[in-house]
Amino acid sequence: MLRTSRARRLLVLFPGGRFGGAEAHTLRIADAAAASGMGVTLAAAAALHPPMAGRGRALLDLPLAWRRGLPETARRAQADAARAALAAASPDIALLPLPWPDQAGGAMEALAEAGIPTLVVSHLAPHGDETPGGLDGEALAAAAAMRADWVAVSGPTAARLERFLDLPPGRVATIPNGVDQPAPRDRAATRAALRARLRVRPDTPVALFLGRLDAAKGADHLPELAHAFARRTGGVIACAGTGSLEEELRRAAPAGHPLRLLGREADPAPLLAGADVLALPSRLEGAPLAFLEAASHLLPVAASPAALEALGEAAPELAALADPDDLGAMADALASCLDPAAAGTRVEAAWRLAASWDAAAMADRYLARLRGLLLSAPGLRAS
Repeated sequence: MLRTSRARRLLVLFPGGRFGGAEAHTLRIADAAAASGMGVTLAAAAALHPPMAGRGRALLDLPLAWRRGLPETARRAQADAARAALAAASPDIALLPLPWPDQAGGAMEALAEAGIPTLVVSHLAPHGDETPGGLDGEALAAAAAMRADWVAVSGPTAARLERFLDLPPGRVATIPNGVDQPAPRDRAATRAALRARLRVRPDTPVALFLGRLDAAKGADHLPELAHAFARRTGGVIACAGTGSLEEELRRAAPAGHPLRLLGREADPAPLLAGADVLALPSRLEGAPLAFLEAASHLLPVAASPAALEALGEAAPELAALADPDDLGAMADALASCLDPAAAGTRVEAAWRLAASWDAAAMADRYLARLRGLLLSAPGLRAS
């Protein structure tokens, strides 16, 4: 754990406009830093505050969320907000999550100006060679000028971030996501409760979609995928999450549709314990946190290759894989997971992987990175 000779001050800047996996991951690191003795301040737009409140967290309400449009205008607005956060918190060190590579040009500019050592954590980066729109020359110059340690949640994300930010190969380290092992629960009661909530028969197969409702996660496929799954199994897809496609999905899935929208779930554990299979039809993923959570619950997974890209060649041994654009193939993969004999070996292997990717160990690795930044800062010593 990180211990300091005096309480060092950590400022966390949130450049995203909504609370998602990157933000939850960042809170885990921030809470670990606070537990180690650091004074932690979180700066974010007001829309992100509700899930951040509590646990003694100090919150600054500042318009840090990146605004799509002209990069220069967005960068200037975000840089002003980041400067205000730096003035209010007087940090020794900063933590900057990157939900997307081009969402923090202004924050990077302010951090570079201030010379604050910063741990930058990249969660997602797109495929292809086209540079994200917000990464203009000024943003790249700010990234190069920062006193930064760069980390990504997966090897493929690290490699793409290096390319987009013109960082040298190997500059971005990788720290895989980790999960806590779930508490024991009455599985039969949990299964019954979920089916009662979904208003289906007690023996109805239930596939679970857990995540943002956007095209990157493959959420646009869910209405037709639910129909295909229902034709094969008589089951339904329970969908937990919010996002840009939520209203469209609600219109496409009226009462009686085999897609059941549940909204955002603060605690997904009862869903994971009550479902029969997790559906991951993603077109793009960073680190497969939903997969790890499902694996820790011994829940089989049907996924696209892109969803488990971070697992490399081991992915077919851990989940049933299918092309997410081939709805028949994805529905077949989901249905195959209902057969314990077919899914059992993959479920056991996935559980072993999830058990080895421990959340506390993950947090310790990030704290070690923060310690290294403190040690490298002139005039600061970490003990």
